[in-house]
Amino acid sequence: MTEEGPNRPQPEPLKLDSKTTAIVVLDLSARCENPNEVCARLMEPLAEFLETARKASVPILYTISAAGRGTPLGNVAAPLKRRQSEPVLYPDAFDKFMGGELKAELDKCNCRSLIITGSATNFAVLYTATTAARIYRYDVVIPLDGVNARRQYEHEYAIHQMTILPASAHKQFRFTKLAMIEFV
Repeated sequence: MTEEGPNRPQPEPLKLDSKTTAIVVLDLSARCENPNEVCARLMEPLAEFLETARKASVPILYTISAAGRGTPLGNVAAPLKRRQSEPVLYPDAFDKFMGGELKAELDKCNCRSLIITGSATNFAVLYTATTAARIYRYDVVIPLDGVNARRQYEHEYAIHQMTILPASAHKQFRFTKLAMIEFV
């Protein structure tokens, strides 16, 4: 019996409609300003991508762990340059759809395609993306360089899980890189 590694989807260039696309930035709080945190590696590339999205008027929403609310760690990481018009939600779950606030905000945006970024791939990203695809039938875009986890194995296995979800949910996913996304 041959053991195979996880699926490693190839990033593809994508053209997304800026009027029906939204970006969620999961759990990139002020803790990510600490270079010892794995999420700190996302700051520079994601900050550049968010500026591009803002120029195309793509809605951006942030989630922060409920435990951070009202504390210094409850703020979005400064390098991402959050605007006042970009909501911050504090769901108390790995699946950021829990509680209903995220879905309500996305409904306001007429969202059909959802770009999911953040950390950690094996927690917030995996659970939120699964609900987005399976329950709400969003077209889910995962920029492989816009998500990460503490260990490479955890990151790769979470990506693998998204490629094999049952009930055709895996067909709702597209994988890319931040620089390969164009807004039209």
